[in-house]
Amino acid sequence: MHQVEVPSSVVQEQQEVELILEKFARSPRLTKLLAYICKNYFDGTADRLSELTIAVEVFDRSLDFDRSQDAIARVEAHRLRKKLKEFYETEGKDHPVQILLQPGSYVPLFHHVGAVTNGPAADLTVDETSEEHALDEPSEAKPVPLEQVSRPLFDTGFSLRRGQPRIWLYLTAAFVALIAIAAYALFRGRPKPAAPSTAPAAKALSILFSPVNGLGPQDTVRILCGYDGPPHIGPLGEKWGRDRYFEGGRPEPSTHSFTARSSDPFLFERMRTGEFDYGIPLKPGVYELHLYFIETGYGDEMGGGENSRTFLIRLNDRVLFGSFDIFSDAMGARIADERVIRDVEPGKDGKLRLSFESQRGQPIISAIEVVPGMRHKQLPIRIVTQTGSFTDHLGQIWSPDNYYEGGDMSMRRSPVSGTPDPGLYASERYGNFTYAIPVDPRGTYSLTLHMAETYFGPNVSGQGGPGSRVFNVMANGVLLIKDLDISTEVGSLHALTETFHGLKPTAQGKLVLWFNPVVNYASVFALEVLDESK
Repeated sequence: MHQVEVPSSVVQEQQEVELILEKFARSPRLTKLLAYICKNYFDGTADRLSELTIAVEVFDRSLDFDRSQDAIARVEAHRLRKKLKEFYETEGKDHPVQILLQPGSYVPLFHHVGAVTNGPAADLTVDETSEEHALDEPSEAKPVPLEQVSRPLFDTGFSLRRGQPRIWLYLTAAFVALIAIAAYALFRGRPKPAAPSTAPAAKALSILFSPVNGLGPQDTVRILCGYDGPPHIGPLGEKWGRDRYFEGGRPEPSTHSFTARSSDPFLFERMRTGEFDYGIPLKPGVYELHLYFIETGYGDEMGGGENSRTFLIRLNDRVLFGSFDIFSDAMGARIADERVIRDVEPGKDGKLRLSFESQRGQPIISAIEVVPGMRHKQLPIRIVTQTGSFTDHLGQIWSPDNYYEGGDMSMRRSPVSGTPDPGLYASERYGNFTYAIPVDPRGTYSLTLHMAETYFGPNVSGQGGPGSRVFNVMANGVLLIKDLDISTEVGSLHALTETFHGLKPTAQGKLVLWFNPVVNYASVFALEVLDESK
């Protein structure tokens, strides 16, 4: 496949962004802002950068927020401008490429020492007396129509100009994710939201990547099986690469037009089939393995179903799954199936070896993901029922809605009280729906549901109230909540958090949640699953 040659100056600029995102990881707001403005710069859409787009798409303000009272975009841009200046006056003074955010502008400038790359020579000296101008709306930014402003723009994938891979966005999500996981390690076992952590990021990173494994996000491996195209960027900015480290088998497209229970159907568009092996080189340490499958050859109008395709999977020469049946595991055809295995380590040869052996029909796999893990615990799962990700007050990243089937999504603009993270309640999934959340079948888990009544009640629609919405929640056939009436519990526009402990997954490694309406529709805004294993 023809690869577009990327100018060395652009590569240097992106490398500098990656480094700065790492250096500023202790300041999630600034890294999020820097990632966003640089994304637009490399996309060739810097002309849309304005106070409005940044406030809405980066800092979760509503489209009609009062800019005369809320200067969040200008204030954070000024903080970023000042922090960049301080960095390049000290630690970064010898960097060959330096990032400048000029007063009165949200467009980043990349100053190549001894050269000019994207405009007039950049003056890296920011006049501290020009704070008033630094907080002004940028004069060079074109007004963006309200209908073109949408939060998902920042949270979902995008394409860089000139074919450059978006490694820097992945790093943003990865480093904030590290803080999120560390916060869980500090506060696990508490059913309610904890107070903000004041531990520095360096301490947070050391909690996750302890001397037990000594791994970082750079040690993650993501493989799109049977795929040989450019990198794919997932909903959290994660980078998926082409098929590699395999022996045997053959690549094939997946013959399907719809993928259920996945927020990233691209992972299931190709596959490797036949009998094959993978030998993935890894540093010594503890990892979490995710295997992705979808059955597109059997079931429904295609004929067959359970027991039409079974195969054996070995992990480092031991049987991981015997007679693995994707149709049975996913509970149907064209349904994304993810299996999670914690406490995975490379063999003595430094490789994680996977073997796929035929029993009935041909083995298939769509994607393989190996991420640094925690010993004897699965990494936290946090899902918000929104189209984009959400970062809470602890710096924890909540993934876009995933693993669901049924129901619908509805945006809610009324603010919810009783929570440090009202942005978590910007959208709900409602109706009669299920979630099948993949977990390691050996673990025991807690489940936290974040709910609120944002439709019924005098403070919202002016109609209804207690008794207007009643529903049940089940987990793997066990009734967790019977006849829940949020209005009766906490009233309208107030957060309700329910936590359940000691949940056991199915033999297929799933927490299957059923939200069953009794009166009107069931509803949920966010879900959190934590491993309680000792």
